[in-house]
Amino acid sequence: MNDKGATVRRCDGAKMRGCEGGCEVRTVTAPRTVTAPSHPRTLAPFDHGIALVIVMMTITLLTALGTALTLATITETAIAANYREATEVFYAAEAAAEFATQEIDAVADWSDVIFQSGQSAFVDGPAGGLRTVGAATLDLTDATRDVNAIAAGVPGTASGDWVLYAFGRFQDLVPSSPSRSQIYVTVWVADRSETPDDERSSPDALSILGQAYGARGSRRTVETIVAREGASPMHTRSWREWR
Repeated sequence: MNDKGATVRRCDGAKMRGCEGGCEVRTVTAPRTVTAPSHPRTLAPFDHGIALVIVMMTITLLTALGTALTLATITETAIAANYREATEVFYAAEAAAEFATQEIDAVADWSDVIFQSGQSAFVDGPAGGLRTVGAATLDLTDATRDVNAIAAGVPGTASGDWVLYAFGRFQDLVPSSPSRSQIYVTVWVADRSETPDDERSSPDALSILGQAYGARGSRRTVETIVAREGASPMHTRSWREWR
């Protein structure tokens, strides 16, 4: 049987001869037979592992991309946290200096302020020793020594020794501050009068240095110079931030 089929004639009994005019002609198409190749196709040797290589390269690329995005997120978060703490520390230093300024304004003789440490009502112990600020340790004695060393090289600073006046945790100074705040503030004062070495007269000008320390290592320092002549009210001469 071929693919085109075969023609079958069927005649009734009365007209077997010649089948003229009485035959039924039908065409029967046989199903097409497809012969499979005797030898199946085989893959080349290098085709066996190419899919695995592509998958591994894709996974490596996605892993590297995910790692880069994670590191970028962590870095941005750390930068934002450091900036936020630096801003908080700056305002804490300014607040500590303002507190000391108001307190010193009520002192009649400023000689008592510059010749003895810890004269403020805001102190958390002896004017020296170690304090814990976050994961770091602050030595008040070393901090006072550092302030004197830095001031010696800053133009326009006080020529006398800086005395630690007030010190403590910022949340104790400002109870409304967040309880989680670990900022530590200190205030130093120094004589800025015309004759700072004359201990017999009361100074008529003082430098008030407010410094704050953050738990992440931030430190900001501001200086206010105040003056008072005779019975006149105290006034502020200048304000600046130490860099």
